[in-house]
Amino acid sequence: MRSDIESYVQKCIVCARSKSSVGKPLGLLQTVLGPIQPWQDIAMDFIVELPNSKGYTVIWTVIDLFSKQAHFVPCKGLPSTKQLATMFIQQIYRLHGAPKHIISDRGIQFTAKFWRTFFKMLGCSQGLSSAYHPSTNGASERANAMVEHYLRSYVTYQQTNWADLIPFAELAYNNAVHSSTGYSPFYIVHGMEFGPIPNFTSNPKDPITIQDRSEKIKQCWNNVQAALKESTYKIKVQADKRKEVKTFQVGDNVY
Repeated sequence: MRSDIESYVQKCIVCARSKSSVGKPLGLLQTVLGPIQPWQDIAMDFIVELPNSKGYTVIWTVIDLFSKQAHFVPCKGLPSTKQLATMFIQQIYRLHGAPKHIISDRGIQFTAKFWRTFFKMLGCSQGLSSAYHPSTNGASERANAMVEHYLRSYVTYQQTNWADLIPFAELAYNNAVHSSTGYSPFYIVHGMEFGPIPNFTSNPKDPITIQDRSEKIKQCWNNVQAALKESTYKIKVQADKRKEVKTFQVGDNVY
């Protein structure tokens, strides 16, 4: 009788539907092909509810997923969809052209029909992070954390001067070597490092030729692609340790 009861309970449809899952999540981490050049794929997000600084309370962060170069744009509140489109043209498009793919969260600015039509006109595809899964837009989340760390370190006690510090935070971020690429974003994009204060009086004896610079950038991009693939592989290996592989057949009941 005990075995009959156990069998009956295990096959109880109501129990199967109602019980919380206690096992490992099913399915291994699925990776996607990464970009092969700067500003091909980008991600964007907002840092909100900041202390008022000259009327600014929001930072719009945009990051290139290849070079990790980022732009931090202060905003006087969350922009509307049309305002964001104007900001995109003024701050991103004029500097880097139109990307091929854009990742963002599901904020109303990014899900509006106007926004989708705007990017369709530019030839861009849009990817939205999954609900309750913000790590889809992990690059922006990490950039947000970094700029917040910079600002916390240098703002005044009243925390009202962060808008003046944004350009310096952006310079510091883009001039630092990124752990996933082994290069600074500035070097990947421009083929050279930028000092904190340019020395306009210097006169290098052996200036680098255009051909040499082109070869250096090409080699840098190849190294970045390899580094990003290795970083993605390591993330997958660690994520798959917390996953479970299970094969389902046609007709199986899954709850």
